[in-house]
Amino acid sequence: MSRRPEVEEGALHPLPPEKAEEVRTALERVLSSHQFRGSRRCQNLLRHITEQTLAGATGGLKERTLGVEVFGRPPDYDTSQEPVVRATAAEIRKKLAQYYQEPGHESEARIELQSGSYVAEFHFDGVAAAGVQRSRRRLPLILAGLCAAALLIVAAVLAWQRWAPSALDQFWAPVMKAPGTILISMGQPITYVLKSVQAQDAIQGIGPPAQVDEFAAQEAIPKKDLLILPDRYVMLGDAICLVHLTSLFERHGKPFRIRGERSTSFADLRESPSVLIGAFDNQWTLRAGPRMRFTFVKDDVHEIDMVRDAQHPENGSWCLTRAWPYWEVPYDYAIVSRILDTTSDRLAVVAAGITQYGTMAAGEFLSNPQYFSEVAPQLPPGWQKKNLQIVLRVPVVNHAPGRPRILATHVW
Repeated sequence: MSRRPEVEEGALHPLPPEKAEEVRTALERVLSSHQFRGSRRCQNLLRHITEQTLAGATGGLKERTLGVEVFGRPPDYDTSQEPVVRATAAEIRKKLAQYYQEPGHESEARIELQSGSYVAEFHFDGVAAAGVQRSRRRLPLILAGLCAAALLIVAAVLAWQRWAPSALDQFWAPVMKAPGTILISMGQPITYVLKSVQAQDAIQGIGPPAQVDEFAAQEAIPKKDLLILPDRYVMLGDAICLVHLTSLFERHGKPFRIRGERSTSFADLRESPSVLIGAFDNQWTLRAGPRMRFTFVKDDVHEIDMVRDAQHPENGSWCLTRAWPYWEVPYDYAIVSRILDTTSDRLAVVAAGITQYGTMAAGEFLSNPQYFSEVAPQLPPGWQKKNLQIVLRVPVVNHAPGRPRILATHVW
């Protein structure tokens, strides 16, 4: 780092006590300013970085370490998927630039966080320093002015990057701006349970050992002992998809309500924008299919589930064969759609896979700006206000979906 006479930096060694106290006083002024009062994340990160720099303990000022120590993330968290440290540091740089541009802070010790670094820099430009500068060449003043201008430009770029709508924001914009509460309709698979409480406990392995062993020895369960429940349960994958999407809606302050597909009526779909989760376990997803290019179809005779392309029906490669009932598959296929339903005259978003793995991946794709940014270059101009479908291929490893890959898109 620079060793200019008027700049002392805590990245190399601790500051003298009087200088450290001056920095802490300046820090409290910064944190209590209107730029920082409304952001607890920025306050916590800037305070931690400043104290660690003052102590000379800069070895731990790394992205992962800060994510663990300041934001409570697990030690093995994925920094690329959860860039909380980078985003907060960028916001701190912007807020610091705004703070020091206001009059009245010229004589304060200055705290800076350079781009690409999590080590603080401290500058002491008080009255004494100003008196000395009269005898110096004008070059340092020119350089200081250029640095200040560069900081403003960087701050402006960071601010634009932060507030400019992402491709994912543009996808959801028509839904978020539509009046009313978003209706989320969950798929509901038909399930079978045992009428006998004791038998149900035994099949779940929570009854007495003798009872569990006796039930396990049965080769078949009589039909009279079974009860069909069409409207009580949801798939785990559908539930995970729901969590991804409701978290997105909460971040945008958009209200929502959740219903099972069997308790969702056509009148409900006409009242507000909707999100349909699940494919073969959601009748509303299947009913919307015939009007779209990419749809889910079944061939029960040959035990094939597939995504069909109406413009290229000869393409039969997007399919799973004999996946039911164990779903031991190396990959799955999903469809993400945003359409203005001509029947209900309301916007509908569909997140669905052939199996639960595809539905999980569809929910993640629709809530992850990095994932969705990969499809934006493939879309034609004006896609933001048109109907849209995306076909995804989802790798499955140890019964968990991987990163979805884009196979095809359609905009109309």
